[in-house]
Amino acid sequence: MKKIVILFIAIIATINMTAQIDIGKIFEAGTADAKTLAHPYLQPYGEMLGVNLNSGWYTSAKVHKVLGFDVTLTGAYSKAPSSAKTFDVSKLDLQSFELAPNSTSEAQTIAGSSDNLPILRHKDDPIGVTDFEMPDGSGMDYLVSPMVTVGVGLPMGIEIKGRYWPETKIGDAGKVSLWGAGLQKDIKDYIPGIKHVPVLNMSVLAAYTNFSGSASMENVGGLITNGEVSIDANAFTTRLLIGANLPVIAFYTGLGYGRCSSDFNVNGEFGTTSTGESLDPINLSYNTNGFDFNVGLRLRLGVIGLHADYSVGEYSSITAGFGINFR
Repeated sequence: MKKIVILFIAIIATINMTAQIDIGKIFEAGTADAKTLAHPYLQPYGEMLGVNLNSGWYTSAKVHKVLGFDVTLTGAYSKAPSSAKTFDVSKLDLQSFELAPNSTSEAQTIAGSSDNLPILRHKDDPIGVTDFEMPDGSGMDYLVSPMVTVGVGLPMGIEIKGRYWPETKIGDAGKVSLWGAGLQKDIKDYIPGIKHVPVLNMSVLAAYTNFSGSASMENVGGLITNGEVSIDANAFTTRLLIGANLPVIAFYTGLGYGRCSSDFNVNGEFGTTSTGESLDPINLSYNTNGFDFNVGLRLRLGVIGLHADYSVGEYSSITAGFGINFR
């Protein structure tokens, strides 16, 4: 069985995770079944990407004063839950293949890892088409993404935020680029009884992030040459932020809604499968959304700030980093 290299490139060029996954035979299933099998296999990474892109937008519920600013480097770590590490092949709508007799139906996603894997066979058992084993997982049930965010204070209790990374090549492996924009608005003065509390802060946030990346693939059993996996993702989050700022330490929490759409596209020069079918480009789309909340703290040492927070949701995540702050 041939090898395919699935190279998932994270947010910034310093992250380059390569998983050698033995899934080349999946493409022998033809375009429809290959897409059906690959979609749940890669799904955890598509969903963790959305969690990370919506992270790291704030380290305080307090909005900058006019022309106050911060530059913050944050690392976002998300972890796949147990439910995202396996999927049931018997529940998939496969056209040409089916589970072999006495085979387990529990397959691993890319975030999983197991020695007992499903065996699939062609339904019509044509000459030259052999059974194949579903791929194992990478054993990497997490995703780490660094990002740099800048915030600048404006009049009327408004702070604009931005993040950007120019298109950067990672040797011959691939390239990444990222940009995002956000707006944070102070609302403390609009709430009677709260606006006079000295250390308490309240604000709302809306932010958008766009990520693009691509990675080269090895020749996949002669079926795909000059192959490339491209990743395009768009993430949006809204938050209600509440926090308390003390002289050295600040506490904050955010409750909000986030969504992300990401597309994984397999491109290249496609050949013909052993069943005689011409293989076409494979496009996988993932859409995630839901509510979550986080709690965190920031330690300020002069103009240097250190922060960390934990988010509770379907995919738990931790963000931590440091920055410079001028209020």
